[in-house]
Parts: sequence; C-alpha cells; structure tokens
Amino acid sequence: MNNQKSDFSALTGIVTTLVGIIYLIMCYFVPRAPMGDPLDPIYFPAGLGVLLTGFGVILFIKSDKSVMVQSVKNLNQMSGSDKQVTKMIGITCVCGTLYGLIFEHAGFVISTIIFLSSILFMTNGKKIATNLIVSALFSIGIFILFNHGLGITLPTAFELF
Repeated sequence: MNNQKSDFSALTGIVTTLVGIIYLIMCYFVPRAPMGDPLDPIYFPAGLGVLLTGFGVILFIKSDKSVMVQSVKNLNQMSGSDKQVTKMIGITCVCGTLYGLIFEHAGFVISTIIFLSSILFMTNGKKIATNLIVSALFSIGIFILFNHGLGITLPTAFELF
C-alpha cells in the first residue's frame, strides 16, 4: 500500500450531514406536548440534528478531498488485518442498524440477545454456548436492573418478569 495515510474525513462529513438531515426530518414526527408549548419535546432533538448536520458540513469543508479519493483507490491494496477490521466494522454497523429496527417490535431482551450474539460470534468465534449464555444473561440482567431496580420501563415483546 502507498505510504500515504488514509483519510476518509470528506466521506465521513457527507455521511454525517446526511444522517443529521434525516434526524432533523424525523424530529418533525415527535409527538407534540399536550400541555404547555407543544414544540417543547422537539427542541432538544432538533438542536442535536442541527449540530450533527453542521459538524458534518464543517468536516467535509475542512477535509482534503484528493487524499480521500486516493484512500478510496487504495482500499484494494489493504493488508489482511486491515481488511478484517474493515469487515468487522461493517458487520457491526449492519447489526446495530438491524438492532435499532427490531428493538420496538421484538423488545429489549430478544433484540439485545440477537445483537450481542451476532457481535460475540464475530469476535469470539464459534463458541455457541458461551456466546448465547453471555448474551442472554446480560440482556435479562440489564432488563431486570432497569425495569425493577431503576423503574425505567424497557420495551417488551412479551412479559418476562
């Protein structure tokens, strides 16, 4: 690979800006407050969306686009360990997105067990029993802690405890 350091700041800026814009659009769908200022529940998320969009634009403007283009061209020349790390990051992003999509429908415990198991299988190998036990114990333990210890209700597909 080239001795030139990889830099994906411009690409990160584009992605961050797009996520910020989508987040701002989704803020519009937050339910309005029945009392007081109906827009109160929207101010904080909208502020985060504006900051995210702004930081993405700043990152894109400040980045060196020619270095990013060269970095993308050099992706085919990555070493084996770099390819493995990149693959693991991609799988983690996909698993996180799927976790977010099924969280409300499957509930905290089931979706967290699926998410943790997939990440553990990726990092810990094919130790099926160990991965499933750790995932289940962690998910159920956190569910009990939040629901019963802290009084914070987490989504459930069905009532566990």
